Amino acid sequence: MHNQLIIGLRGLTLSEKERQWLQDKPPLGVILFARNIESPEQVKALLVEVRQCAGSEIWAAIDEEGGRVNRMPWTPFTNRKHAGEYGRMFLLDAKEAKQEVFDDAYKVGRALKDMGFTHNCAPVLDIFFDTGHSIIGQRSYGANKQAVAALAGACMQGLLAAGIQAVGKHFPGHGRANADSHMAVPTVDAALDVLLQEAEVFEILARQGMQHIMTAHVVYTAVESQIATFSRFWLQDVLRQRFGFEQKIWSDDLCMKGAGNAIKEAVTDAKSAGCDVLLVCEPEGVEALYAE
Repeated sequence: MHNQLIIGLRGLTLSEKERQWLQDKPPLGVILFARNIESPEQVKALLVEVRQCAGSEIWAAIDEEGGRVNRMPWTPFTNRKHAGEYGRMFLLDAKEAKQEVFDDAYKVGRALKDMGFTHNCAPVLDIFFDTGHSIIGQRSYGANKQAVAALAGACMQGLLAAGIQAVGKHFPGHGRANADSHMAVPTVDAALDVLLQEAEVFEILARQGMQHIMTAHVVYTAVESQIATFSRFWLQDVLRQRFGFEQKIWSDDLCMKGAGNAIKEAVTDAKSAGCDVLLVCEPEGVEALYAE
């Protein structure tokens, strides 16, 4: 199981315990947050240390979407446009908007690559709904499925051109959700045929070469009473079979309230639904899985 985990770290350097875990039971990767970030030199040194313990193949991920989801307080990561701004630009000049998204993602990707990252948890593929919770809001490229797919595709291509893998999120779509899944279990009451049409953004990106798709901790009441992250229907029947996605399915962070409270249970449920990559971002959750 450890070789499917992407784990959060506690601080700016590795603790003795973390060194031991990385050496003894190397995870698939690590993910960094603001608590792990002080300067480009420090981040680079931290990732070098991670690889000294766990091997050179270990992944290093981060959430650098632009807009308000930004972990690195220096250029080119600061003062980037929200996805929603590109969406509005797209309506006026689609070609220019796509080029700007590509250029921005490429610049960010190069900077991430230089520090030792391999994956960026972007772009957001969720469609915007003004009735949805503000947790997505301007993180979405907009309310139009084609525009979202076009701009997300440009973001993915920009990251890939810089040598960074893109992780599209949050399947099958978080835009309609009525809560922030960090804090609660959101629900979406739309009919299944509507949900499947909106989820086609993920199919479009998969066909364009997206290699990583992250699940939503959202209950779609038309289907069942568990979140998509734990749902064989969403992950196997829809994403694998209907949409033909053969690459890596990531769970969203299994420490979030939307995934329930017991981390071991959440990891088991995500894995049995078909998540290949199990994201455990909080140090307490990592400790609960490793301290045995």
